[in-house]
Amino acid sequence: MNRTPIAPMGVGKLLDKSFSVYRQHFGAFFLLALIWFGPLLLLQQLLLVDLTRVPLLAQDTEGLDFAESLGARFAGQEEFMTQSIPMLLLFIFLVAPILLIIGYPQMLSGSILLTKAALEGETLSLKDALKGALRRFWPLAGSTFLYGVIAFAVSTAFVIVYGLIFFMIGFAGGATLESMFDPSDEGGIVLMIVLFIFGYLFLIAGMMLVPGFFLIRWGFYMPIVLYERDGIGIGESWNLTKGNFWRLFGLFVVLSVIYSMFSSGIQLVLTGVLGTSILTQMLLVALTCLLSPWMAIVYALAYFDLRVRKDGTDLQELVSRQLATSAPVEPAEPATPTPAQEPGVTHD
Repeated sequence: MNRTPIAPMGVGKLLDKSFSVYRQHFGAFFLLALIWFGPLLLLQQLLLVDLTRVPLLAQDTEGLDFAESLGARFAGQEEFMTQSIPMLLLFIFLVAPILLIIGYPQMLSGSILLTKAALEGETLSLKDALKGALRRFWPLAGSTFLYGVIAFAVSTAFVIVYGLIFFMIGFAGGATLESMFDPSDEGGIVLMIVLFIFGYLFLIAGMMLVPGFFLIRWGFYMPIVLYERDGIGIGESWNLTKGNFWRLFGLFVVLSVIYSMFSSGIQLVLTGVLGTSILTQMLLVALTCLLSPWMAIVYALAYFDLRVRKDGTDLQELVSRQLATSAPVEPAEPATPTPAQEPGVTHD
């Protein structure tokens, strides 16, 4: 079986390769996501949606024109959300942690193993991919939990600092809390609107750049834990991504835009046609299981690209050091022989 060497890839080539890998091994990737995400996402819908009030196939909008029908179907999403506090607590403290700490790393690790086999022209069954990821179950779960804690801490710290700066700018402009939220003060209302618009835009940009910088730099811990038997992998991920932040940032921005367009577009179509129904919820779960493997493949390809670049750089530095230390030394010029002095003879 031919083994294809992995070469460095640009963003465009990497995305193109991800579609190719997913298309060639669609069944294995989709079943992997269905195994780890399907039951948990269905349980999530059972807990968050009041199924006693949700129709089975389609939301009934009989007697309404087309525009009113669409409005009723989109507005019905909040109406059918559960109001049960125990259900919400069960989701927050049980289902969500299992999904994020167990389901997510296992699905992603299995996808990494399948992607590596596809790149090298090897055959890896879904069963072997599941086993390979489960062998590193506890290190993957522990590293993911630690990464989540760090991500929460970094994001929270940024929001707090940003909020303080936001209000300090408002106060520096002569505003007070009373004037900013006083309906009778037109100047305060205008200032508040302007501050909130620009504040929101800068908040989104800041969240992408400041916490995003650290989350991307630390975010490749999972394949390191999976392949290199590193207990945590976060420190090695920082070293691996050195000098590649902007390329990775651009990659994940493009990835997020493509994913959002597909996901939101299909969700809008399903909700517009079927409304909030049990069939809609099941189709949305299938949609998540359909799109998640592609994102996992992009993540895996980005890791292998980083590893090739890092190994190539390390090899180049090693060769340069060896050439520097083994540089030939120029031979010294031979000394001029002095004439021998005969015994008993003195020279003036």
